[in-house]
This record gives sequence, C-alpha cells and structure tokens, in this order.
Amino acid sequence: MLFRIDILAFLLPCLLLASATGAGTLSVNPGADDGATNLARALKAAADGDVLILGEGVYPGPLHIVRSVILRGEGAVIDGGGRGTPVTIAAPGVRIEGIMIRNSGDDISGPDACVYIEPSATGSVLKGNRLEECAFGIWVHEARDVHLIDNRIFGRKNIRPTDRGNGIHLFNAENLVVRGNTVIDARDGIYVSATEKSLIDSNITDGVRFGIHYMYSYHNTIRGNQANRNKVGIALMESRNLLVDANRAIGNRRNGILFRDVQFSDIRNNHLEDNGNGMFFFSSTDNVIVDNAIVNNEIGLKVWAGTRRNRIEGNLIRGNREQVFFVGAEDQAWGTGGRGNRWGDYLGWDQDDDGIGDRPHRVDSFTAALLYRFPSSALLLRSPALEMLSHLAERLPMLRKPTVVDHAPIVAKGPG
Repeated sequence: MLFRIDILAFLLPCLLLASATGAGTLSVNPGADDGATNLARALKAAADGDVLILGEGVYPGPLHIVRSVILRGEGAVIDGGGRGTPVTIAAPGVRIEGIMIRNSGDDISGPDACVYIEPSATGSVLKGNRLEECAFGIWVHEARDVHLIDNRIFGRKNIRPTDRGNGIHLFNAENLVVRGNTVIDARDGIYVSATEKSLIDSNITDGVRFGIHYMYSYHNTIRGNQANRNKVGIALMESRNLLVDANRAIGNRRNGILFRDVQFSDIRNNHLEDNGNGMFFFSSTDNVIVDNAIVNNEIGLKVWAGTRRNRIEGNLIRGNREQVFFVGAEDQAWGTGGRGNRWGDYLGWDQDDDGIGDRPHRVDSFTAALLYRFPSSALLLRSPALEMLSHLAERLPMLRKPTVVDHAPIVAKGPG
C-alpha cells in the first residue's frame, strides 16, 4: 500500500505538469454562441502549442495572435471586412495552414495586409493559404526564420498598380524561406528590402510591376523562380553577394533581369526570353554572369553607365533583335579567360577544332549591324561574300565605336 502511495505521489505532479504544458486540439466553428468555439475567444484562451482546427465558414477579423498556436483550415475563411489587417502574428512559432484570408483595408501606408508578421514572430510559418483582396498580401517586419510556403496571393486587379501593395513584402528580416508561392496582380510580386541570408525559391509572379524586387539586401539566394508577363522579371538594386540561379523570365515588357548598383553577385543558368531587354546592367561591377540563355529578346544585353569588371562567359546569346547595346568610353573585353560566349551571329572559324573561334567577336561589327537592319541576311552567315565584307570592315578602325569584344567566342558543335 505504501508502495502504491509513493508511485501516485510521483506520478501526480507529472500528470499535472503534462496537462498544464501539453498541446491540445480544439475544433472551432464560425458563428457559434459558445465562447469556447469562437475563434477570437479560442485564440485568447489557447496555450502555446495548441492546434485550432477551423471548420468551414467565415470568421471575422481582425485577429491578433499572441500565443504560439497552429491554425489549420478545413474550408475556413478569415475576412477582414475591408478594414485594417485581418491577421497579425505577434508570437513565435505560429503556423497558419490551408486558410483563405481576405479583405484587408486599403491603406498601403498603414500598411494594411492580409497577414502582418511582427518582429516577435520568430519562426512563424504560413503554408498553403490563399490570400485575396488585400492591400499587401504578407508583410514580414524585422522577423527572423519565417517560412512562407506554397501560398497563393491575388492582388486587386481592378485598381491601378501604383495603388496596390506588394504580394510578399520583406523588410529588415533575416534567414527567411520564401518557396513555392504564386503572386498575381500585385504591385511587386516579392519585395525584399534590407533582408539578409534568405532563400527565394520556386515562386511564380505574373502581371505585376517587378516580379522579384531586391533593395539593399545581401547574401541571398534567388533560385528557380518564374517571372513572366511583368514590367520587369527580376530587379536587383543596391544589393550584393546574391546568387541568382536557374530562374526563368519570359515575356516581361522591359527587362528580364535588371542589375542596378549590384556587386559581387553570381548570376547563372537563367533563361531570359521574349523580354524588352534580356539583361540590363546599370553601374554594376565585379559580378559573375555565366551559362545563361538570353534568346529572342528585343535587346539581349544592355550594358550601361559604369558597368565593368564583370566576368561574362558561357552564355547563349542568340536570336535577339540586337544582341548587345553598349554605352561606354572604351571597348569592354569578355572572354579574356579563354572562354567566351556562344553568339548566334558570330561569323568566324574554328580551324583547330577546340570549340573557340579563331578570331574575336565584335558585337557592332559589320555582320551584327547587317543582321540587325536586315534579319533575313542570316541566310548569308558563313558565306564567302559576307566573310570578305567583314574582313574589309575590320580594316577601317576609324569607323569603329566602343563596343563589347568577346575574345574567345564559343563555336557551336551541335543543335541550338
């Protein structure tokens, strides 16, 4: 008997501790009179770690989450009623999954957002939600370790783009993961300001001003994103130490990728097609731009205003109405390390069969100008007549202007 009492004396505090700290699961339904099942009251009563399962229906906002809870939706809608921010997260480790959140206010200076993540919301996760009719979609403010995964964000299509907020807005944050989201009809798809050591991966932006827009941000990775039918696909400004890898920018009105005052960044394996400019460099230095496909744009690469000391090699530059538009006081040399770029309009030979052309490619050459003015002259490429005219043009240096010279153009060995 004494042994049983000792066991009970030991187990009782453990059971009480488990009941006090263990996570519970609560089913919540809209419109119920019972306060225990009302969302706002359930959030107020919840303990850290509790799981709230939101049943089908509409739940009125605004909601201010101050406990580390998990909200999972089963046909649930949180509606802000056109005022303020429907959901504000202030606690660490909050998860919101599978919920539609809609109808914020329209004050973009407020800012009104579908979801506002405060600095204290370290490690919060938004996954698989649908956001509609909001000024900003998701605003992450000075928070760390936040994950935004597989959300679909739809801006207010029927108002002017300048009056919309951004789909995803990241400000002064760190170590974020933004993966698999879709943003349509916002101002900018994903706006990244003063944010470091973060991953922007496999997102889709469509019909916005800038698909992905970087300002004053360092040590980030932009990988596997699709930026289509925007004004600019990816805009990188006043930033450094970025890895921009394997993105696709297609059908953007101005630029596929824009670099303005970008340094020490690695831009590789991107596909840029059917844009105004495939790449536009403005005052950007000491970058590596390799193995990108820059095809069928109005201008392949626009190189402007103090852009120099970049390693540009291994790129496919083909089918652009104008391959390179260059503004500078002197020639800019590419391919000086022995590997240049693969040009669709290179007219030259590879007699030693090493895959590198036997003479440099000068992009404002007679051949390039002829192809720009008369695209059908592509039928004459590598013909003896055009070869002779090109040699004659090279004998008249007084007619040259500063341009890009690729000293080791890659000669195609097969299709493409």
